Order: sequence, then C-alpha cells, then structure tokens
Amino acid sequence: MKRAQHLLLLFSLIFIQGLSAQSIDELVQKTSKSLIKNKEFRAVSIGIYKDGESYIHHFGTLPTGQSPNNDTRYELGSVTKVFAGYLVAQAVLEGKIELDKDIRTYLTDDYPNLSLEGTPITIKDLVTHTAGLPLFINSEVAKAYQGLQPNVPDVIFEFEREYTKDKFLESLYNIQLTEKPGTTYAYSNAGAELIGNILSSVYNKPLNELYDQFILNKAEMNHTSTEIDNELAQGYWMNNTEASKLSENLLWNTGTGLKSSLPDMMKFIAYNLSEDPIIKESHRLLYEKKTRWMGYFWNIWKDKYGTSFNHHGGTTGTQNWLYIFPKYDLGISIFVNHSGPKTPQKLNKAAKAILKELAY
Repeated sequence: MKRAQHLLLLFSLIFIQGLSAQSIDELVQKTSKSLIKNKEFRAVSIGIYKDGESYIHHFGTLPTGQSPNNDTRYELGSVTKVFAGYLVAQAVLEGKIELDKDIRTYLTDDYPNLSLEGTPITIKDLVTHTAGLPLFINSEVAKAYQGLQPNVPDVIFEFEREYTKDKFLESLYNIQLTEKPGTTYAYSNAGAELIGNILSSVYNKPLNELYDQFILNKAEMNHTSTEIDNELAQGYWMNNTEASKLSENLLWNTGTGLKSSLPDMMKFIAYNLSEDPIIKESHRLLYEKKTRWMGYFWNIWKDKYGTSFNHHGGTTGTQNWLYIFPKYDLGISIFVNHSGPKTPQKLNKAAKAILKELAY
C-alpha cells in the first residue's frame, strides 16, 4: 500500500512539474505576443531561466524579412557593463586592482582634474556611477540623443566611427568635476569605458580576450562577442522605417559593445545564479543611498521578491533588459529591435508581469 502511495506521489510531482514547464512556455508566448502588439516592436525575443531550465520564444520579423531565432544575436548596449563589472570583480579578487584606489594609479598619464578638494575618483566610484563623470565623454553624442530626431542613428554612427581611444583619453583632460567623487549617483558611459582602459592595462590584454577568458568560456557562451556579423539583428529608431546602422564602439567595449544570442543570455543568467565567488563579489552591495543600490555596475533592488539584480541596455536600434532573481532561481532577458524613450518602461512592465506569475 505504501509503495503504491509513493508511486502516486512521484507521478503527481512529475505531472505538476510538466504543467509548470508548460505554463512557463505559455507565459513567455503570452508576454511576447503582448509586446509585439506594439506596432513599433517588429521583433521580440524573450527568454526565462527558471529552476535550471530555459524557455525561449521569438516573434515578429527582422529587417532581413526573416524571423529571429536562437542564432540571432542582438546588441546588448549597456548590459555590456555587467560583463565588465564581472571582470572588475575578477581583478579585485586577484589583487590586480583595489576598489578604493585612486584610478590615476592605473592610468599612464597624470590627470589632476580627476580629483576634487583632495578626493580622487576610485575604482568603486567608476563601477557605481558615482565618479562625477559625464554620461558621454563626447558631449556631441549627448546632444544628439537629447533631440530624439530621426537622424540620431546616422549622427551617432559617425561620432562612433571617429572617436578612438586616444581621443577619449585626450578628452578626459577636459572634464571638470563639480561634486566630490563617491557622493552622488550619475550614470556614466564615460566611466564604464574608462574602467575598460584600466582592465586592459592591468591584464595587458584587449577586452575581447578578457571576456573570453573569464566569462564566455566559463559559461560556454559561444555566440557572444564584440564582433559584427551576419547574424546580428538590426532594429529601428523611434518611428523610422529604415533600420539603424549597427553600433561601432572603437573604445574598450565596456560601456557598450557586446552582442549576444538569447540562449547565451540564459547561460549568463545561470552563471549569475551560481555560487561562483566572482559572481558573489560582482553582486556585492558597494553603494547605497535612498532607493539607489549599486553593485559592480549592477542595479540592485530590494523588495518582497528579495534582493534582485538588473540592467537595461539600448542602442539606436535595439533595447533589452536583464533581470536576476536569486530567491526564485529565476532570470529574464527581453529583446526588441526598437529603440525609443518609452521602450524601457514597456519592457520593464512585461518583466514585472512575468515575475508576478513565477514568484512562488
């Protein structure tokens, strides 16, 4: 009798797990279909990682006329920063850099302007966006984005093509800090690229090699790189009917620059839910003020769903959002081949709907 009861319980658990997997697949499809109803979203790719399993679905059409699939690679935009943050955590644990060290320790030239009232910018300031550096090292890029004009993709493309590492370092001399480093959060692509310069210097390797060595090979992410290839999806800016040119980052590819497929992002989520000591360090709280919590470039959030980690990324043709919820062994990655001021809120709303269904 007991054996029969045990078998019945086992079969019941298997059935429940099967239903759960089916319901997650249905949830991904439902969310994707809801997003694709937005006319500007021509292609949508959503992946959910839950309890060791990945659930991926693609909808819509790319500029090539083909539908996105598991081989499709998207521009990660600023989600690149959390990969760079991992490299910083790796360097900290190896003793190659120190979080509280003056960044000028690791720079070739002297920059007396990277200090205010005796307080220098530190590595921790760079990875928490509290260095006081501008959003973009090239002020013309910031101006171009502010206008939200149809020609923004072409303007940004031309700026990127001419802005080299040498120009970046020259422009660094022109920055004037207005607040003491470490005091105020102000998002900075310039700071993220500067950390790339420091990483390449202390390891004496280009960033693409560091990504491969310390992250991509470990997580078996074979479709993630800084390269532009035929599998890289183009997208649209605002209401443009012509696809945007793909971004070209001639800097260190730490503020933006990585491209990845959705299956690879599921592997990255799985890695971020592991017990790897470098992952733990990259998730460590480094800055806390009111409702702003920062790890190594990760936005950290604390609510009824526990401590979670997220980052948004966008280019002139693609936007995506990455979420990690350790309490539920859950991660979400959403891509759309559209970029506009309202796109982030729509992606965030979709992710919250998924979380509400899976937080059990």
